[in-house]
Amino acid sequence: MALGLSRSVLLASASILVLTGHVQAQDAVVLGQDAVALETITVTTHTATRTESAPYDALSGSTVVDRDTMETEFAPSRVSNVLDTLPGVWTDENADDPATAINIRGLQDFGRVNVMINGARQNFQRSGHNANGMFYIDPEMIRSVDVTRGPVSTIYGSGAIGGVVDFRTLTADDVLKPGEDVAGRLKGRYETNSKGLNGHAEVAARVGTAFDAVAAGTWASYSDYTDGAGNKIPNSGYDLKSGLFEARARPADGHELTATGILYNATYDQGEGTVYDTDTTTETYRLKYRYQRPEDRFFDLSAQVYYTSTKTDQTIVGVPNYFPRPSLGSEREFKIETTGVDVFNTSRVMLGQTHHAITYGADAFRDQVKTSDPDPFSSGEEFTPPGSRNVYGTYIQDQMTIGMLDVIGALRFDGYDMDGQGTTSSGDHLSPRLTVGLTPADWITVFGTYAEAYRAPSLTETTWTGTHPPVGGAPPFTFLPNADLKPETAHNFEGGVNFRFDDVIQDGDGIRARVLGYYNQVDDYIGAVVVPFSFRPGATCSSPPFCYQYENISQANLWGFEAGIDYDAGRWFAGLSGTIARGTDAETGSDLDTIPPDRLILSGGFRALEQKLTAGGRLSLVAAQEKVSPGLESDAYALLDLFASYNVDDRVSVGLNIDNVFDTYYQPFLDAEAAPGLNAKLTLDLRLGGKLN
Repeated sequence: MALGLSRSVLLASASILVLTGHVQAQDAVVLGQDAVALETITVTTHTATRTESAPYDALSGSTVVDRDTMETEFAPSRVSNVLDTLPGVWTDENADDPATAINIRGLQDFGRVNVMINGARQNFQRSGHNANGMFYIDPEMIRSVDVTRGPVSTIYGSGAIGGVVDFRTLTADDVLKPGEDVAGRLKGRYETNSKGLNGHAEVAARVGTAFDAVAAGTWASYSDYTDGAGNKIPNSGYDLKSGLFEARARPADGHELTATGILYNATYDQGEGTVYDTDTTTETYRLKYRYQRPEDRFFDLSAQVYYTSTKTDQTIVGVPNYFPRPSLGSEREFKIETTGVDVFNTSRVMLGQTHHAITYGADAFRDQVKTSDPDPFSSGEEFTPPGSRNVYGTYIQDQMTIGMLDVIGALRFDGYDMDGQGTTSSGDHLSPRLTVGLTPADWITVFGTYAEAYRAPSLTETTWTGTHPPVGGAPPFTFLPNADLKPETAHNFEGGVNFRFDDVIQDGDGIRARVLGYYNQVDDYIGAVVVPFSFRPGATCSSPPFCYQYENISQANLWGFEAGIDYDAGRWFAGLSGTIARGTDAETGSDLDTIPPDRLILSGGFRALEQKLTAGGRLSLVAAQEKVSPGLESDAYALLDLFASYNVDDRVSVGLNIDNVFDTYYQPFLDAEAAPGLNAKLTLDLRLGGKLN
């Protein structure tokens, strides 16, 4: 598709929108043949306040995408297929690595976005020519993704100055229908572009109300994909194996124990000059206790311990044509282990005419980084130094409601210490949050927030040290540690309006809308800078020709606008969403290199044949991004995606997704390679279930 999309046209279009997400991503939709009800129970957000609420009741930029939406509208092989459609959210990927990094409102890397799987932090980081913070997850294992944008989630731990993303994985309830004791599911998908094959299986069982369990597995294989210009992207294929097991026991009324294990393994080739045969394995385990009874207003308790390990093993299978160069067959390993605990309780009390939901708790985690790279001409240990980091905190939050007024006040204490490569660092901070919301009528809520958040420096930022080997004839240069690196502190102002309309054009239809603006000032923003070589005694950089060091370079100011509108009338649905983001270095006035381009998304479709058929499309309009350093610019583009699914009966369904219908050539902002061209995905889903007696 030819495109001459100007920034001014996109800004003008986006400015008329009034929402922060797609209709399916905001509230669950329960449909009759001619009516729609926007459900507020089955799909909830918890990342904004830790208490469950419908996304449109949240006084923040929160979005939830459920499993039905992901499977019907996206059939994703990577979670970026879904995340890149959400307001304020962008992903950073390399074609030769199935990992994903998340950028929210221009902030990413080193934990600025707190990414979790079932509340377990995913803190893997491996420095190189990719994002400095990535995670691995199989989309087939996801039941929902819950996103809160901005540092308003004070009680969700250290680091989330950009936002929080929590992936919830499958439970037995996602496989078993009401009245069933056992059920199974087989799903297969073929993708034309990469000749990709994906097989997925699930089985679940329930014993009364006392016990249930689910197990799932995926096998997938993707060849190198082709971009819209017909170029095959080298090393973009990968093989995937993943598994999940979860068991839940309810020994007494209100008490629930959950044990979950998730395994992800991908093998792929990585690199251009030096090519590595790469094997990445992520393991996530958690044990959770939950106590909740409707009649108990004082105790709503959750306690969880978790362990996450991500390990990447690499073997050199190709070497560049310049010298010196790493040895063919040499090996290196990167591993980060995160052990954490998270305990909190919510007490609900009535004082006079004011309802209080008081949440208080504590959390802590430990990162242990292990790197092994013995080849003298490789640089793994210099880029990703080993060491350990402890981060801990405690908090209290009060959600108060009196009539049409809602007030959320929260206070969090954070502390950290780290040790690596002979460098130590520590610090602490107190972060407040205050949100005020006013609902003068059922159809409108106006809210405003001031919130702070605190990010402790990572091990790499604080402790990297050593010499980068010469590459392509260029001289070596030195990495410098910085034990005096200060943590980042975000000061976020945010305001918005939520709209809720029912029976607008016809009985049973509904509109859900939100418009939101923000200004986020990040003090002591950390970035890598060039330190000039100097002969002077005591000079920071005494190794020619120059050095690299992470420093508190400036105050970063980020601001923007997220908006849109969704309409659902049962038989048909439509939506618009738009994002505008800006960010500058306050000291120099230069634009930040991580601010995504402006984006406008139009979606819509219909339901027919007694709701058995759902079909529609999505048009994504992305502006050029020119306000970045030379070499990072991206061009404007437009993409059209189509989707359709048909339930043959209760056991069989088929789906067809066509991405990039016009085979457009485009390279997303921050990505190192062009994205796939036309790709058709055909899915067949088989299901069986019933009672044991």
